[in-house]
Amino acid sequence: MTRPCWTRRAAVAGLLAATMTAPAMAAETPLRIGVIEDLSGMYSGNGGPNMVLAATMAAEEFGGKVLGRPIEVIGVDHQNKPDIGSGLARQLVDQRGVTAFVLGGASSVGLGVQAYAKERKITTMVTGGYASQFSGPGCSPYGTQWVPSTGELANAVAGAVVQGGGKKWYFITADYVFGHGLAADAGKAVKAAGGTVVGEIRHPLGATDISSQLIQAQSSGADVIGLANAGPDLVNTIKQAREFGITSKVVAMLVFTNNTVALGLDAAQGIRMAVNFYWDANEPSRAWAKRLMARNGNVVPTMGHAAAYSSVRHYLRAVEKAGTDDAAAVNKAMKDLPIDDGFYGKPRIQANGRVVMDMMLVEVKSPKESKSKADLYRVIETIPGDTLFTPADKSGCPLTTAG
Repeated sequence: MTRPCWTRRAAVAGLLAATMTAPAMAAETPLRIGVIEDLSGMYSGNGGPNMVLAATMAAEEFGGKVLGRPIEVIGVDHQNKPDIGSGLARQLVDQRGVTAFVLGGASSVGLGVQAYAKERKITTMVTGGYASQFSGPGCSPYGTQWVPSTGELANAVAGAVVQGGGKKWYFITADYVFGHGLAADAGKAVKAAGGTVVGEIRHPLGATDISSQLIQAQSSGADVIGLANAGPDLVNTIKQAREFGITSKVVAMLVFTNNTVALGLDAAQGIRMAVNFYWDANEPSRAWAKRLMARNGNVVPTMGHAAAYSSVRHYLRAVEKAGTDDAAAVNKAMKDLPIDDGFYGKPRIQANGRVVMDMMLVEVKSPKESKSKADLYRVIETIPGDTLFTPADKSGCPLTTAG
């Protein structure tokens, strides 16, 4: 039988699907979870095929079935294009009967898919989208955001830097929804801490030359050059800042473990950032990371990979508790059940779908301090999750009680 053409968009062989057992009867129609992710582009290191693998591991370790139905995890590549992401979402629902999405890659894609899923009453778990809109204006009563929002990242980092003497800020911003949100939220955090924002310059997504932006930032007289970008954009900016000799002024607000690996400890040492997950932070995270790395060629897991595993595991527990895959019932169960995988500090789900948890301020180790290729960070302090929000961040989502 010929596969639908959309399956060929996956960056793995066809669709990366895990079917733990074949349905014996119509009553055992698989429960299908779609991972809509950047599987081959600039953010594939943050999420990518390892996001699909992490979701698959959650299904496998749950036992491969829920409510007597085999579980399938289907990964598709949205190529960081909102129109492709929305089209794939429709095909997954209409042609494959998917009842939940795991969303990664560019926030612009995820927000479009979440809006569609809200209309269709499909559960969404945002594990690679950091824009605050996912649990703010673009929230869904059937959605949860498992990674730190731009507001959390900004409040965790910017306030501490201002208190340490970095009063005047200039932002280099990726020109799309995530970058705009991170710069805006960081600017608010800087001003709230008593600092000022003296300017901002943007660069296109996927830019290879950030030199003009760095020169303008350097000439602004700012104490701090805040990087409101991520992935390869972030790596390129830090590398080029080093060439200009201004790394001491640079503050990054979203750094993934794969970015640190790409930079190398010699270049990245001393960078501080806020994370909600680090693979070597505790015994549950270490045990899971070792299982993942045994299957992916020893690639160190990111916050997104951990979020995919944790969210799918929690979703399946909620389906079991609710006795149905109905999105309203499942999301009520997700809010009622404790998140018990041990990865996170004091996790809970707010009414607007944001998963609140403690953050860690970490620092990249020097080459001398590191004991292995995976030994990247040391934890400086734990930041209570509730301190990173304003009252508006805790508000509910419209239609929260919808059926």
